[in-house]
Amino acid sequence: MKLAAIAALILFSSIGCKDPYADTAKAASGIADTIAQGYASVQTLVNSGTLTKPEAISVAGYLKFTNDADIAFETCIDTVHKNPKAGGYTSCAQTFLTAIDNPTELALIKVKDTNANQTVASIAQGVIGALQVGISSLGGA
Repeated sequence: MKLAAIAALILFSSIGCKDPYADTAKAASGIADTIAQGYASVQTLVNSGTLTKPEAISVAGYLKFTNDADIAFETCIDTVHKNPKAGGYTSCAQTFLTAIDNPTELALIKVKDTNANQTVASIAQGVIGALQVGISSLGGA
């Protein structure tokens, strides 16, 4: 799972602003893939007995929330692409980051097992870190 988080970070860090639309769309797709891998990791942790079913529901809820925010991010970048405006892509990424790096949402994730908690944290931090790097890389585009 840590590899998925690293992949999301690499995807977004590769943004060079030559084509902010293509770069942000690629990043959104990579983040969606990371979320899908997160869902698979949750099931693996349940199957191994590391996560309880209530904990898995909690984590899956956060992943759904993050996935919904990623869909909104994709919609936002498509809108900016069709109606370009200065700082539009950066604004989309910042809105996504603000949504998922929300202490209230993050506090809803309850996992007792230390290893499982680290895995779940790596999913969230991978996407958050990717967005932070991406916002810097966009340079206001």
